[in-house]
Amino acid sequence: MAAKITGFAPTQTSVPEWLMTFCRQLAEVYYRRKLNRMYVHMLQSFIASEPWKACPPFPWRSARMHSSSPNLRNGFELGWLPMNMSLPTELMDQIKQTIETINVSGSGLARDLSIRTFLYTAICWWCTAVHPYSGPGILEAS
Repeated sequence: MAAKITGFAPTQTSVPEWLMTFCRQLAEVYYRRKLNRMYVHMLQSFIASEPWKACPPFPWRSARMHSSSPNLRNGFELGWLPMNMSLPTELMDQIKQTIETINVSGSGLARDLSIRTFLYTAICWWCTAVHPYSGPGILEAS
């Protein structure tokens, strides 16, 4: 019997607009339009696969800052959108523990790995290594 999820933790990163569209398409095709279900599966797979330990390692990607106003430019990247996730608290705890382990392990980062960077890198990994983006078009389940 699966353990019951007790709560959810809201979290956010930023993604380019095209990547948000692609994630929505993936969720529609593979997860019955349930983005959060896809996010959970994606992050669990990312943690289990540990692509940052691969040879060569999947590189960490920093999310740019998005703007909440389409007219705002200073310090914000045009074409970047917020990606809001509501993750089970158990998964969020696992993500934080994984980040802490990576930061302590001396992985060669010039700065501490953040949740935003971890999430954005997981999304990039999901959309390039697991479900490679092949440009605009209609996705079909394989």
